[in-house]
Amino acid sequence: MGQTYYIETYGCQMNEHDSEKMAKLLEDEGLTPVDSAELADVIVVNTCAIREKPEHKVYSSLGRLSSLKRKNPRLVAIVAGCVAQQHKDALLGRVKSLDGVLGTHCIGQLPLVVQEIRRTGQKIAKTEFCGDVPSLHIPAQGKGAGKVWSYVTIMQGCSNFCSYCIVPYTRGPEQSRGMREIIHEVEQLAEQGIREITLLGQNVNAYGKDLGGRENFSALLRHLSSIKGIRRIRFTTSHPKDFDRELAACMQDLENVCEHIHLPLQAGSDRILRAMKRRYTYAEYADKIRILRELIPQVAITTDIIVGFPGEADEDFEATSKALQGIRFDQIFSFKYSSRPGTEAASLPDRVPDEVKKERLSALHEIQSRITEQYHAELVGTTEEVLIEGIREQTNQPYGRTRTNKVVNIDTNESVQAGELRQVEIIKGLKHSLLGNIS
Repeated sequence: MGQTYYIETYGCQMNEHDSEKMAKLLEDEGLTPVDSAELADVIVVNTCAIREKPEHKVYSSLGRLSSLKRKNPRLVAIVAGCVAQQHKDALLGRVKSLDGVLGTHCIGQLPLVVQEIRRTGQKIAKTEFCGDVPSLHIPAQGKGAGKVWSYVTIMQGCSNFCSYCIVPYTRGPEQSRGMREIIHEVEQLAEQGIREITLLGQNVNAYGKDLGGRENFSALLRHLSSIKGIRRIRFTTSHPKDFDRELAACMQDLENVCEHIHLPLQAGSDRILRAMKRRYTYAEYADKIRILRELIPQVAITTDIIVGFPGEADEDFEATSKALQGIRFDQIFSFKYSSRPGTEAASLPDRVPDEVKKERLSALHEIQSRITEQYHAELVGTTEEVLIEGIREQTNQPYGRTRTNKVVNIDTNESVQAGELRQVEIIKGLKHSLLGNIS
């Protein structure tokens, strides 16, 4: 029987896409995927370090390795991603059953590292930063029958150094891929039947700045929008300080660029934004929202919010609550502040008690739940274009997403195929999704 592999992924879309790339590298070496770690000859845990909770999950997962190795002495276990980059070879001492550590710039070396571990029996750590990240150039795979969308990495790393964020330390500085390479990759995906792409980067608005200013994100969108077969283009994440009217105009002008943007606010208090080193005020952020809605009235805006940042007083939190009510985001992703060793905020005084963080997070969830439900209720009776992504096994319902990234479950007796764009009448707004009929 051939060798098998299992990849466990934590964290953001970039990590998900990195896992897809590592899967491709292993499959090119003849390994086949399995559904559980118990069946694998190679296990890769692709990690996230942005908050304490996912990092704890990683160590909990790694705790199973000893028993798995007793059952399969040939098992090779590797940690990749941001926790690997942050803790480097110290992980090998902390987790005795671990064989290898691959940092964020080194995931392209996975097959070679597995071979070297097998050949020598030695533990290996590869965590150096590269001037040009090799894995950036591993193309996306339009894998699997019926797969209709794909991630495409356009850049990685971040040069902003927000005071709470570990990403610049674990992903390195901003590095953009060349535009021609990205265009070619998307053309290949279109030929494989991919209908929607999501462009990935820690800060997509900064695309091209490290290439000498010859290329920028708006120009990239305009080139990609002309590729035949690509019906939808999404992107994440955008930094508000780099968002401008030119990008909003692209979203307005280009038919296949979806009317949805994720624009992290993080806090509604200028005092906290300064402490976070976000480099914009709430008024400046709100002005960018005004521009978006002026040019694209139907735009859906989602955001990230952190509660309990060091020094966050009641009046600061109240400013964030008012921001949610004033801007009325379609959805928020909200988190309790998590101190990350090595960041500037880790040494700040005036820590907010965890109980207060929980109360504030709950209050934001209540505000946002009402807003989201109102948005969903307003869509009842409208007809939305939905890209069919698949069929739910439990209910046999087709499902997909609107251009504004809302999930729609569809009641229909018609035969519906993944990849179709269908007009769907919304008949019910639910808490996290919509229910519709083929119209």
